[in-house]
Amino acid sequence: MNWKHILPALGFLVMILLYSCEDLLDVEESFTFEQEFVVNTPDYGFSQHQLYDLAAEEDVIDEYSDKIKEVKIQEVRFWLTTHQGSEEQTFTGGSLMVSDPAGGAPVEIASLGGHNLKALLHNPTVLDHHNAGVSLLGDLAAEPPHRFMLHADATFNEGPLDFTMKVEFISKMVANPLN
Repeated sequence: MNWKHILPALGFLVMILLYSCEDLLDVEESFTFEQEFVVNTPDYGFSQHQLYDLAAEEDVIDEYSDKIKEVKIQEVRFWLTTHQGSEEQTFTGGSLMVSDPAGGAPVEIASLGGHNLKALLHNPTVLDHHNAGVSLLGDLAAEPPHRFMLHADATFNEGPLDFTMKVEFISKMVANPLN
């Protein structure tokens, strides 16, 4: 038996097994996080941006911090918690976006146009999301310092605007305690 040829092959096999075992220790946690946008203006539109610190808001993110492998945004929902306005008030356009904490180069997560405000009152509605936006949001959520800027802007068929909009992100985090 020639050990010179067997030892490197055995070493390679051990490396593959260790790598596979490391993935077995992955921890998966589902969590949700929300952001509220309070809109009160005589205009027919609004534009807001807010910094979100996921580690400060979500214990699971703070707990695993630099051991997080990925965060996947599985669903995006929005609704109104308050609304003072006519029953015909409707989004005519708008978007929900994400950017780095400094606010540079926002990427669209979802379009907001076409929804009636009265119908959204206390009625969580799933948004069709854009892959580029949810991917960037997941990347920013996974990487320390786990901060990002959420942007919302919209136009409406009539004003004034007086409502509170809540956006919810249903997410899954994968971390490995060995990392």
